Amino acid sequence: MRRFGILLALVALGFGLAAVPRHLASQAALSPDFVHFESSHVHPLAMTPSGSRLLVVNTADNRLSVFDLTGSEPLRVAEVPVGLEPVSVAALSDGEAWVVNHLSDDVSVVDLTTMHVRATLAVGDEPCDVVFAGAAQPGVPFAYVSVAEEDMVKVYDSKTLAQAAAIPIDGRKPRALARNPNGSLVYVAVFHAGNRTSVLSQQEVTLSTNPPTSAAPPPNPPLKQGLPPPPITGLIVQQQGSQWVDEAGQVWNTNQNPTGQAKISYTAFDTDVAEIATATNSVTRIFGDIATVNLGLAVSAGGTVAVTGTEARNLRRFEPNLRGHMVDTRAALITAGGTVTRIDLNPTLDFGTTPGPASDLDVALGLPIGAAWSGDSQHLYVTALADNRIARIDVAGSPTIGARAPTVAGPSAVTVDDARGRIYVVGRFRNQLETLRASDLAPLATARIGMDPTPDAIVNGRKFFYGGFTSGHGEEACATCHLFGDFDNIAWDLGNPQGDMQPIDTGGQVDPLIDSQVHPMKGPMTTQSLRGLPNTGMFHWRADRRNLDAFNAAFVNLMGRAAQLPDSEMAAFDDFVLPLVYPPNPNRFLDRSLRDAPLHQPSAARGETFFFGRPTDGLLTCNQCHASAAFGTGTNGQIIDNQALAESQDMKVPQLRNLYQKTGFTDRPGATNKRGFGFTHDGAVDDLFDFLHFPGFNFTRPDSQTADENRRDVEAFLLAFDTGMAPAVGAQVTFSGPNDAAPAAVARLDTLKDQAGRGFCELIAKGRIGGIPRGWWYQGADQWKPDKDGEPLVLSADLRALSGPGSEVTVTGVPVGSGKRMGIDRDRDQALDADELAAGSDPGDPASTPANVGVAGAGGRFGFRAAWPNPFRVGIQVEFALEREGRVDCAIFDLLGREVKSLARAQRFAAGRQWLAWDGRDARGRRVRAGVYFMRLETPAGRWTRAVVRAW
Repeated sequence: MRRFGILLALVALGFGLAAVPRHLASQAALSPDFVHFESSHVHPLAMTPSGSRLLVVNTADNRLSVFDLTGSEPLRVAEVPVGLEPVSVAALSDGEAWVVNHLSDDVSVVDLTTMHVRATLAVGDEPCDVVFAGAAQPGVPFAYVSVAEEDMVKVYDSKTLAQAAAIPIDGRKPRALARNPNGSLVYVAVFHAGNRTSVLSQQEVTLSTNPPTSAAPPPNPPLKQGLPPPPITGLIVQQQGSQWVDEAGQVWNTNQNPTGQAKISYTAFDTDVAEIATATNSVTRIFGDIATVNLGLAVSAGGTVAVTGTEARNLRRFEPNLRGHMVDTRAALITAGGTVTRIDLNPTLDFGTTPGPASDLDVALGLPIGAAWSGDSQHLYVTALADNRIARIDVAGSPTIGARAPTVAGPSAVTVDDARGRIYVVGRFRNQLETLRASDLAPLATARIGMDPTPDAIVNGRKFFYGGFTSGHGEEACATCHLFGDFDNIAWDLGNPQGDMQPIDTGGQVDPLIDSQVHPMKGPMTTQSLRGLPNTGMFHWRADRRNLDAFNAAFVNLMGRAAQLPDSEMAAFDDFVLPLVYPPNPNRFLDRSLRDAPLHQPSAARGETFFFGRPTDGLLTCNQCHASAAFGTGTNGQIIDNQALAESQDMKVPQLRNLYQKTGFTDRPGATNKRGFGFTHDGAVDDLFDFLHFPGFNFTRPDSQTADENRRDVEAFLLAFDTGMAPAVGAQVTFSGPNDAAPAAVARLDTLKDQAGRGFCELIAKGRIGGIPRGWWYQGADQWKPDKDGEPLVLSADLRALSGPGSEVTVTGVPVGSGKRMGIDRDRDQALDADELAAGSDPGDPASTPANVGVAGAGGRFGFRAAWPNPFRVGIQVEFALEREGRVDCAIFDLLGREVKSLARAQRFAAGRQWLAWDGRDARGRRVRAGVYFMRLETPAGRWTRAVVRAW
């Protein structure tokens, strides 16, 4: 029997390797029409007031999907093109919805009777959410829009679209919004709220001894015997009450520390949730000490506010002390009276032992991004992005977690349909909508939100970036700090007193004074973005990681996993991360130019000239180290020795594309800060103007400006440093008939056409002609190609003339290479969209074309497609496709034919590509033994059985 089992395993292993899908090798280059922004969902689904429809954003395909709820399960009835990277939607009425487009910096106002965008409202950089509350005029509410990069909530008349107010928020990146039941209050969750930690610079903690020593607490654990003395570095401190303390309790805003001097004279906001009174459009209360990063937000019918997020433990120093427990995952309940109750979402995890038992992965809740209340205010539902799980928190008495259940992959949001006893969950990873039964969280149905153009390599790699299974207890992932591929806006000291000296790859380096190895004690380092990594040289501030694969050790040493990821899984991780890109810099004009100003006033345009043309470091210009010709990354990849930097360690020349995100901190006495960290590797420099006072820089030049005025010019340029993505990408203009010849609208279109002609973007247009959705793709020379084969090209004036009330035309700048897919051939099947609609095929399904309308199982594409990875260790995905909506059965069996677990039992799925997942556990939640199992799938198209192998 044992020999038979081994033989079967080898056969199945051979089958599994033969069936491995494309996720094992990067496919991003094979999909040049898709650009990987990875915008975060905020409130991506909403029910209309009558409860008859469910609205869900399709972020990857830049659309709003509309589902009918009157049947036995949600049925997609319409899809509406909106702006780029939609992340939130709210229903003003049964006839109108507002969609927040994160990359387009605007809101699409959608007519739900015509299923068409009737207006586009520009709101500012990186909007996140919208709610309706208060009264702009009788019977007309205000629309409140959170604008993250401006630290602002903007208020609009929902009828006239006129701006009524702009409300500053004392926190970095206001994100999720929610209103109380009567609309008198709006609540704002701050994304990068921080936790009142900040940093002392290396100089501030250096004692004037001979040789100099550090005033920081001694390392715990102690320094490994044989290591050379560590470099003197900065120190993370935290404001606790009126005092700034380090992890050992030393006070740094008085003389009660080893230096005998006060080192901090500023304070920090702690704005996790801000409350806005809609009568005055002003902030009335703030609530803090909830989380460093705030994600989900919801208000109950009784007026209790729920917010979810993660609290960083970055005051604690060193990798061994943070291993497997970098953050606490929390929810908080705020009553109308202001009482705050904090809830540990992982109360059973024992962080004293890392890695924890396998049972930790069964209950962990990581990255709690979605939150929704039951109608009776007794239950709060929270979705955990890191664990593909939903939890029900019972709030009566002492809040407790009453139930947990699996969901579709990447549950980014949840809403409750009390009337039907259903719960709806958005699956971000595979663009799915799942329906659960509210009483027991059992799955009822799964539907496609719509077409997903995301390359397989990115889809398959997501789970290794977000997955809690990559950590020691199941609640943390790379995405915990590198939020949605970006950063958390704080610093961490991840040195290791028990570590070893690490060799550095000095090949290609020109500085002869750099060290060939780095010390394991590195000091505070701000979290770096994972966007735009190609062409930046080695990674980390000290260039101590040669490539992404070199980070595999962090899964064990920092995140607490028992073993590193296998090569195939690390390759999938790379395939997700490496295509990530930055959004456009909001400090550049639409035509990609820079702001200018008269002499003696800051000018980014003059700063650019100085940056490229004026030697500031000996004979070197800024650009010779921070290479940025042709919209480059801002780094030449070189390491600079510590003597030249007046630092204790060598540092790599950093890239410059996200400096504009690091504002909001000053060490000015008496200041109160939104952030505790600024610029450079440890965040100790409060602004770029101060950084440019480095003694090695020469900012004098033969003109009437002073050196400081030149510094202000260069600072302005650095804050407008090109990200590599043109400002025209995402930009929109809507023509509605009356504004067809409006100078501002026509000028905006002309600028977009100019940018397309320069190769900075492509242009598409979407409209509704004769009640039929239409699309166009700009070809240059003022000509647009329609989405119907055989129709002639149209001129811009003719395109504008097609618009009118109910037939508005919206022009959008899209990434280079994306125009054809986004404009006229959505599903890449070479059949244009309008031709597909006319023929009765689906322009959002590559398996449906005019050539196979009415052909059952066309192309043999329906039914089982793949099971991967196979062999697997953590979980396996079963992919299949349905020609039309139908019931699906899928179960796992052992070698004796006994059912191990049912994955779907007569569960209804929508037509198209679908997935099921097995987590390697039996029906009672126990991990199965390694070996061979069989997956049996039955759909209306047939039955399939495949061997699957759980590896040792």
